[in-house]
Amino acid sequence: MRQRTFGLLVSPILLTGVVLWAAAGLGPVVDARQAAPAGVPADLRPLLTPRQSEMRMVVRWYTLDRQTLDGNYAGATQGGRGGGRGGRGQGVAEAPAEIVPVSPARLSRLKRFDLSWQEALARLDGSRLTDAARGDLASLRETIAANLQALEAQHAALTSISALVPFRQTLVDLIEARIRVQEMDAARAAGVLDTVTREIAASRARLEREGAPRPAAARAAQMVDLLRRDMDEWFGFYNGYDPLFTWWMGVPYKEGSAALIDYAAFLQSDVPEPGAGPYAVPPISPVEPAPANPHGDVPDLQALLTLPQDELTEIVRRFRGVGEGGRRGGGPPPAPSADDYRRWLDALETLDFDALSRNAQLNYLFIRRTSQIRLERAGVTLPANPPRKTDDSGIPGDARGRQGLIWDLVDEVIPYTPEELIALADREFAWVEEEMKKASRELGYGDDWKRAVEHVKNQYPPPGGQPVAVRDMLHEAIDYLRAHDLVTVPQVATESLPMIMMSPERQLVNPFFTGGTRISVSYPTDTMTYAQRMQSLRGNNYGFSHAVAHHEMIPGHNLTFYTGARYDGYRADLGASTPFFTEGWALYWELLLWDRGFNDTPEERIGALFWRMHRCARIVFSLRFHMGDWSPQEAIDFLVDRVGHERENATAEVRRSFQGNYGPLYQMAYLLGGIQIRSLHRELVESGRMTARAFHDEILRQGSMPIALLRLATSNERLRADMSLDWKFYGDIR
Repeated sequence: MRQRTFGLLVSPILLTGVVLWAAAGLGPVVDARQAAPAGVPADLRPLLTPRQSEMRMVVRWYTLDRQTLDGNYAGATQGGRGGGRGGRGQGVAEAPAEIVPVSPARLSRLKRFDLSWQEALARLDGSRLTDAARGDLASLRETIAANLQALEAQHAALTSISALVPFRQTLVDLIEARIRVQEMDAARAAGVLDTVTREIAASRARLEREGAPRPAAARAAQMVDLLRRDMDEWFGFYNGYDPLFTWWMGVPYKEGSAALIDYAAFLQSDVPEPGAGPYAVPPISPVEPAPANPHGDVPDLQALLTLPQDELTEIVRRFRGVGEGGRRGGGPPPAPSADDYRRWLDALETLDFDALSRNAQLNYLFIRRTSQIRLERAGVTLPANPPRKTDDSGIPGDARGRQGLIWDLVDEVIPYTPEELIALADREFAWVEEEMKKASRELGYGDDWKRAVEHVKNQYPPPGGQPVAVRDMLHEAIDYLRAHDLVTVPQVATESLPMIMMSPERQLVNPFFTGGTRISVSYPTDTMTYAQRMQSLRGNNYGFSHAVAHHEMIPGHNLTFYTGARYDGYRADLGASTPFFTEGWALYWELLLWDRGFNDTPEERIGALFWRMHRCARIVFSLRFHMGDWSPQEAIDFLVDRVGHERENATAEVRRSFQGNYGPLYQMAYLLGGIQIRSLHRELVESGRMTARAFHDEILRQGSMPIALLRLATSNERLRADMSLDWKFYGDIR
């Protein structure tokens, strides 16, 4: 029988979408890019997706979790750190056994992971599965057994050459302390590197006398190269951001890096063969698995096995143009005509709406509404070159125009005009300002909340201290979520929160940290001017950072990337990587945690309120810019005068908003999307119809789509083929 492989043996290019399944031999999968004929099908029934193996999500979860864990240790294959999440960076597959590992901790952690999965799969009753799923279960069990054997082989390889790289564990400890964002003692680290440099010289002198087998020396050279690569990353993380590190480390790091380069070259080409007598290899014992963690490594397998399947997946793919005939030739598919959309509406009539699954019914409504909108716009063109108010700011960007904004809002199922949304923002502004005054009074500033904001801005971590401060905020949020059972927080996700430092160039357009597969911390470097440093310090103070660290990682962007990759294929992709979901979900947690009293101190409350006010301002300045009412400079002044931004940070924010990397609705989508999900929370959770955890978990399963569709996906409201999707989530705005 052909060996089916996952985890350690899967090619990285196969870890996306249905291709993973086809490559792993998990039953027939139609690739629409090759199989879909051109044109609109008259009858959709032959395109209904047949039932798939119920093990498909289980296999995917194991594969991506193992891949993600592999990136958490020294020696991870390039791209593995922070990978396996979808979105920004898929990561890479497990390194095969013949590649020399570097980290014993990695072997122990992966062994615990594999043993946990092995035990969980052993408890599954295969007799309750379909034939295809039973085959997949058997294959996954075989793969885990093979991965466990490979870990022992890697451990043996590591042990066999340990004498050739006696300083390995010392460097691994430094590298993995950085990955976990532990406290940096720069003086001690400099001394460690100085010692390693001398150990390298001693090891080389010994090997010049005693020699080593060429195959072992070549593997040791690979190990040294991996260590040097990770030490480059280690150095770049701190250098320029941590003044003590920069002062202590310049010479020791330069000498240590050069010694590693020379030693790897020596091992690769110049080490002599050993003399008479066998080459001594230390005794090899089995890998000791890491201790079991209290939250477990395996998701709820029964929940994954019983997920409903979406029979309109292929039809949605066809509707969106993926696989249309024009694309097979390498170019984009031809733009659908009005007749095409009429044909789609006719084709929908061939389906029995009431017989479809709920996910498929949503897809049906999506196709129907999109077709109707495109027909309404047929022959209608937007005014060319909407006027943009100019200034001397030098910030580029075209205005969308009022009618263009209305079209965009309709596409997002937002039933409000731009003027109504500005009124919404003003109403939210007023609430935030009253709350600001309350927090300001607690700090002794009376109603002068801008003085209170200045007080908070001056409470920032010292240079070099921001990474640890952000790390603690991330773990505080995770502990809170678990303690209050608000959402499922997988153990692998909490272990996998990579951090990098943002370059000064990126900080010109991202003055605050960003997140996703990893968190990118914005903080001043020694190359910035005094004014730039102070504005960066003040803009990334404790209070401001506390309010949004969880927005960027868990339960925000990082968790949606993590779950989105694992639930890929659960339902059809509606093509809606909409910011009203991606940013709205993260912003929603700011609103919910505020309501729950997560921000303990007045400084933390001011930080949270500052950001909510900022999101109100985004609605106002982006709409007014795109309607031609405000210039970029007026938007900058508004952020400084109305919200209290540092001017450099306000300029970067406006430049980011208008220079073309974001759509016209992107900046307003934060607060509007958050308000939409909060309104949905009130309907379903506060009413007692769902628990908070069930509500949030289902949103993560459904993934990105207009929130009005998400509302229907998460509720038990009966769906009708002719129903309207419009939802006045904020009531009537006057």
